[in-house]
Amino acid sequence: MFKKILLSCLLIGVAVAALAYIFIFHVQDRGVHAKDGWLFDLEGYYQAISRSRFENQPILLYVRRKACQRCLDFEKDFLNNSALKPTLNEYIKVQINMDTDRRHERFADQFGMYTYPSLFVLNDPDYAVSTFLVLATQQIWVPMEQHLEKGNFMPLSETSFRLALERAKIRALQPPSE
Repeated sequence: MFKKILLSCLLIGVAVAALAYIFIFHVQDRGVHAKDGWLFDLEGYYQAISRSRFENQPILLYVRRKACQRCLDFEKDFLNNSALKPTLNEYIKVQINMDTDRRHERFADQFGMYTYPSLFVLNDPDYAVSTFLVLATQQIWVPMEQHLEKGNFMPLSETSFRLALERAKIRALQPPSE
C-alpha cells in the first residue's frame, strides 16, 4: 500500500513538473502585443494600410512562424525592448503569423522571403523594403545614407536595428524607381 501511494505521488510530481515546463516554455505568450500598438494577421495588415494613408506613417510588417525560436528571441530582444519602443512607435506595426492558414502563406509569398522572421517597411503596399534580417548569423542589412541601394550587413544590435529601420523607411518613402 505504501509503495502505491509513493509511486502515485511520484507520478503526480512528474506530471506537475512536465506541465510547468510546457507552460513556462511553450504556452507562455512571449510575442508582440496589441497594447504596444501591434495589429495582427491579414485583417490587421489591411487596417494598417488604411491607417498608413490616413496618418501618413509607414508600416512595419513583421512576418514570423509560430514555432520559430529565432522569432521568439527576436521579439524578446528587439520588438519588446523598451529602448527600441520609441523607434518602433514611428511605424504602424503588423505581425503576420505564417502558420495561421494558406491565405497567410500566399500573402507572404509576394515578399519572396527566405527566412523567418522577416521585417519589411512599407509606405506603398505594392513596394516593400526588406531589412534583410538574417538571424542565423545575427546580422541586418544597413543601407548607406546617400546610396540606399548600397550598404553592408552589420552585426545585429540595438543601434544597427534602429539604423536599418531608419534607412529602410527613407527608401520606402521614396517613389519606386521604374
